[in-house]
Amino acid sequence: MSRAWLPRRFSVLALALTAACTLADAAYAQQVRRDPSAVTVIGSDRNVRDCAEMVARGDTSDGTIEACSRALNYRRISRDAEIAVLVNRGVTYMRRSENDRAVADFDAVLAIDRRNGEAHLNRGAALVQLRQYGPAISAITEALGLGVSEPHKAYFNRGIAREALGDLRGAYEDYNTALQIQPDWGPASAELARFARGRREHLATVLNETPTTP
Repeated sequence: MSRAWLPRRFSVLALALTAACTLADAAYAQQVRRDPSAVTVIGSDRNVRDCAEMVARGDTSDGTIEACSRALNYRRISRDAEIAVLVNRGVTYMRRSENDRAVADFDAVLAIDRRNGEAHLNRGAALVQLRQYGPAISAITEALGLGVSEPHKAYFNRGIAREALGDLRGAYEDYNTALQIQPDWGPASAELARFARGRREHLATVLNETPTTP
């Protein structure tokens, strides 16, 4: 396959990464809904609760970063709360395009819990935004092996990284897997349609360039 007929649409890239970033927020919210006591255990400090609530609202202001940072400085913060706050602050950094800081927060999570799939996934998404595609693929593959709440987004983001490195077959397979997991999902459908359109255009170009027999 030639990359000449497969232009990357960066608007889709941004959409996919935003979707991946919400995983940590959704997981935290589901935990609170399943177990009301989790609010007391995880949110023993007001700043822990403020951090979670502000991130869930999509607030990317300095106030959100400050609330999360204050929560991390709380001397009685639990292990689970520390992980939740680090992920939430990392997500906020990603939304602010401060991806180096986001990676640092996800690395801090993994120093506590190496098998945290969501941290690996969000770390991979931040690395994609930093255009560090090889490490991004490794991080997302690790996340998929550990299990994540929305694997179709993981496959999609890995497809973006693979395509950026010229692995078009791998990218196509990842986009296709994303669509199989989540049928009719717009971003994956759009990428597969782009591949199909590119293949048709490439074939038409080849046929037009083929000399005819007199």
